[in-house]
Amino acid sequence: MDSPPPGAPTRRVNPVLAREVAAAYLDAPFRRDPLTAAAYARLVTESNRLFELITSPDRPHPVRVFFTSCPAPYRDARELIDSVTNDRILEVDTAATGGDRRHPLMDSGRGEAYDRFRAVHDVLGHARLRLGFDRDGEFAVWLAQERMHSPLARRALATELHGQHSVRWTTGDVAVPKATLLDPGLLRRARLLVRGPAEGGGDRAAG
Repeated sequence: MDSPPPGAPTRRVNPVLAREVAAAYLDAPFRRDPLTAAAYARLVTESNRLFELITSPDRPHPVRVFFTSCPAPYRDARELIDSVTNDRILEVDTAATGGDRRHPLMDSGRGEAYDRFRAVHDVLGHARLRLGFDRDGEFAVWLAQERMHSPLARRALATELHGQHSVRWTTGDVAVPKATLLDPGLLRRARLLVRGPAEGGGDRAAG
């Protein structure tokens, strides 16, 4: 049975702050300083643990993940959600096929750290929460997913999710992966100041 269409997020991205985040991401230099390296190393470790959790045959209803060269395994978010929910199968287009998609600090080989991180995002984010790939869905998934990570890993997670998606939805371009950490103050404002639930609603502080 098909799942219902992706739901409407209760917390929606503030477009003004999204533009700030996008600009910060685009202007940020590639960094290999100890803090950035440590944040990404922690994100990789924690994402690997989550990947093992959702795919382990020793757990109820594991998800089988296949890393494919197909650039678009699913037509839309609903098809992905149906596949994971009903069939317990996820296909991930591997980053190994494209040079501009490879991450400077996360192993981008087929089925390696970067692919596994993206699989976790799809299963525990979009499929579990039944949220779409639109800007508000991605924003809500970021806020939910960061609760699964330590404070240090959240620094890198914010770059990978809110940073890259802010670029996508404000410029129309896919962000090139980069190793950098966004300003914590900017991210704090992005978390707290969200758009009202009604289209065109005013900004409000999150409760």
